Amino acid sequence: MNNFYKIHDFVRFIEYFTFNTFFWRVGMKFQTKLIATCILLASSSYSLAENADGGRDAAALATTNDYVNSGSIIRKDDDKISIFNDLLTVNGGLRVRADTKDINANNSSVNPTPEDTNANFNAEFWLRAKLYKDWKLVAQIEPNIDLETGKFNGDHDVPVNKLYAEGTVYNNIKARVGKFGAFSSYGRVWDTEVTGGEIFFDNKTLPTKIYAGRRTGNLNDNAWGIGGRRRHFAAVQSVLPVNENINVGATVSYMKDIDVRGAKKNAVFGEIGTDIKFNDDWRWMAAVSKSNIKAYNDAGQKIKNDGVFTEVRYKSADWNVRNSYDVFLNYRRVGSLSGVSSVEDYSKNVQGVQIGATYIPWKNWKLKGFYLAGKQVTPTVGTDKQDVNVIRGQLEYKF
Repeated sequence: MNNFYKIHDFVRFIEYFTFNTFFWRVGMKFQTKLIATCILLASSSYSLAENADGGRDAAALATTNDYVNSGSIIRKDDDKISIFNDLLTVNGGLRVRADTKDINANNSSVNPTPEDTNANFNAEFWLRAKLYKDWKLVAQIEPNIDLETGKFNGDHDVPVNKLYAEGTVYNNIKARVGKFGAFSSYGRVWDTEVTGGEIFFDNKTLPTKIYAGRRTGNLNDNAWGIGGRRRHFAAVQSVLPVNENINVGATVSYMKDIDVRGAKKNAVFGEIGTDIKFNDDWRWMAAVSKSNIKAYNDAGQKIKNDGVFTEVRYKSADWNVRNSYDVFLNYRRVGSLSGVSSVEDYSKNVQGVQIGATYIPWKNWKLKGFYLAGKQVTPTVGTDKQDVNVIRGQLEYKF
């Protein structure tokens, strides 16, 4: 019966956004800006706005919440649609998001970068097929539709972002292999899909992950082509639970033969951070990262290879608790070469302050928004740092 209600809510959600997508496309740019404003006003009626990805778990070794690349090796499907007596389970989420202002500026190839608006509809489906004991085959399918054009974003209409097997090797040693999401201690170095394998030593004293494989793409989506295709890497990360309220996490990663402005170089990345729960209402985290890559932009300025991110959060928006909410404030200064793919939207090559909030109007629904006031860390065109000021509003539903 619970599955029936989940499916019923899912269908209602699809009907709602099918109707609205039609009118969104009719209005094109004007309609998009109007809806972006409406969503933002709705979210700001409860507070200002929220973090791009919501609250984080300690050192990314606990069960994931909003960060799809973080979390433990074995996910517990507490909220799922079960098929064939749990031989196959499905869960996921739907999201409508609208961003406006300097959304293209952080790694722009022109100066000045015109202000723009982007609105998209994103669907995320997690499928888990039982293999043997607790071993599962996991797939994440995540189509994304541009609501201005009505076209799918990306190379495939139905992209399979992740496809891997995971399970217990022996006692508290777990593993996964395939194309999965790598997430470093606080997401300062790693938050992206990789192809390879991972071992997780799940113990209370010093939980540790070791992973290796290949990764394709520019480091932090940088504008200078620094990165490469199918570059081999290895990483180790661990967290020290000082007590039940304080954690210290660190990650070290090595990547081979990175393309650095016409040369091949090996790179080392490091990250260290801490998160503290002061009481039931207040939480704080801070993390820094750095690489040994030295490179310069076309104007001869050093491309920054270090980064820092810190955030304070009040309250906690719980998907299952109606009218729960949180408010947060963070500061970021993330150099383009400080990580492979750092977490948080609009944090790559950006220095600035972000304020936001999350509100749960009903169970499994989430209203979010934020305002970011920032600038480029390293100019991508000329010597002037462009503004990176962004407003976001979004509505999510999970099933």
